[in-house]
Amino acid sequence: MDPVLRRLLGYALRHKRTLTLALAASLVSALASMFAPLVAGRAVDLVVALRLSEVPLYIIAFVLLAALRGLASFLRGVESRKLAEYVSLDMRMELYRKLQHLPLTYLYKEGAGRLVARVMGDVEQVKWLFGFALSGFVGGLILLVFSVASMLSLSPELTAVSLVALAPSPFIVRRLARKVRLHFEEARRSYARMTTVLRETLVSMISVRAAGAERCMAEHFGASNEAYASNMTYAGRMRALAWSTLNFLTLLAVLMVLWYGGVKIMERQLTVGDVIALAMYINMVSWPITSVGVLTVIVERARVAASRVFEVLDAESDVVEDPSAVPLRVEGGEVRFEDVWFSYDGRNWVLRGLNLRIGPGEFVAITGPPGGGKSTLAALLVRLADPQKGCVLIDGQDIRKVTIESLRDQVALVHQDVYLFPDTIRNNISYAKPNASKDEVVRAAKLARIHDFIVSLPEGYDTVIGERGITLSGGQRQRLALARALLVDPKVIVLDDTTSEIDAETERAIYEALTRHFRGRTLIVITQRPAVLAIADRVIVIENGRVAREIRCERRSSSYGMEARSSR
Repeated sequence: MDPVLRRLLGYALRHKRTLTLALAASLVSALASMFAPLVAGRAVDLVVALRLSEVPLYIIAFVLLAALRGLASFLRGVESRKLAEYVSLDMRMELYRKLQHLPLTYLYKEGAGRLVARVMGDVEQVKWLFGFALSGFVGGLILLVFSVASMLSLSPELTAVSLVALAPSPFIVRRLARKVRLHFEEARRSYARMTTVLRETLVSMISVRAAGAERCMAEHFGASNEAYASNMTYAGRMRALAWSTLNFLTLLAVLMVLWYGGVKIMERQLTVGDVIALAMYINMVSWPITSVGVLTVIVERARVAASRVFEVLDAESDVVEDPSAVPLRVEGGEVRFEDVWFSYDGRNWVLRGLNLRIGPGEFVAITGPPGGGKSTLAALLVRLADPQKGCVLIDGQDIRKVTIESLRDQVALVHQDVYLFPDTIRNNISYAKPNASKDEVVRAAKLARIHDFIVSLPEGYDTVIGERGITLSGGQRQRLALARALLVDPKVIVLDDTTSEIDAETERAIYEALTRHFRGRTLIVITQRPAVLAIADRVIVIENGRVAREIRCERRSSSYGMEARSSR
């Protein structure tokens, strides 16, 4: 068996009860279908022979078989659908969890649109395999074998005639289905491009409108939309042609059996009931015969889609928790980068043997030109990535040897790219600590100097904000993100250009609150703002992936809450 299909079967075997019920229902449905034509044919022969008293028994038997077939088909449909949904649920959850731990470089390279298409579209293709093809193929195969055997017992000649008429069906369907598959694949690529453009437009709507790029983005979306519609239309046309061809060949086979069967009746080699039964069998076997092509395409599409899913699931993460990892214990909060080298693509070094020590409880500002590696330091500190060489230590503990959960509980990173959920303000703040009390949420909001704004809203902390916090200003979004980080009461706080959109007065109040409330905690601020640089214990300048220079500040009272006199 193909390795991809074997791996897919493993997902189905996780739900043995549902799989067994679906297959058992397929078997019962096939058996009931097989006996129905024999019963109907016998009833017709009894009518022709005027033995009417025996007919009701066969009518009752036929009705019971029809009811059994209907019940089994219903159960097969329900259980097959359940199996398909269970498998797709498992795969989507595995994909989602995997995406949460994949390297940032992988996510950037693949792009959001393509990954969304993998999680949603490709898994949907796999669902078809379990929701239709698996039970349909098994039931169809059983029905085909039993029905052909019954037909041969009635008349080998008419069986051969009908099968010859149906013989071209699988080849025609396979040929048309291959064209359908190719256009479906192209439609899926167009869908992924369309999803990417739509997401980019919605996320950056302000920038798009400010740049007057609506027409350009609409053209990109329109091109993908037209390609998607064109390919889906062609695929639909080929599918309609396939079904029309199948119906024609089935009707042709029935007509040939009726004509040749009529001759056999005249020659007293067959009864009317035999011919009726044979005609009914043709309708039954036509689907299993012709579905070979359809099932082949469904299986192939599922195999291709699953291989793309498995590419993501098998992608290696550069951040893996050590099996022997222990919880991080932070006492003073000393942070050290020792000979750290890091590259996103394995070729261009962002950090080049960087050495840096940040003392326990120290307030350090990190600055430098764009691309120097400042944000990379923050990412390494919470293990969004790991260095290729060197190590990062907190209180002497290599962070690769501690559990990721404990690391991120103790080290709070507020990134410059703020993300807020379309939920209430309270839930956005308590996202990292869902069981936080109202008092804890309010305290974090006050530290971030956003409480007064929140209580001024009609719904207060229960106010629902828009997607990505679009209803808030940039500074308000940054303060909410800061409140979220402060809620977990971290030992080390890392602010990556977090107050860039906050006015100077509010910024001053935030840092005064932080230095007062988190006295003794380590505070690392990545910024270009002179006012922030002036109040730090120490300013670290990062250039070309190394520490270019350090400026130690002697602070005393000023209009900002502190005054700095720098010395080299």
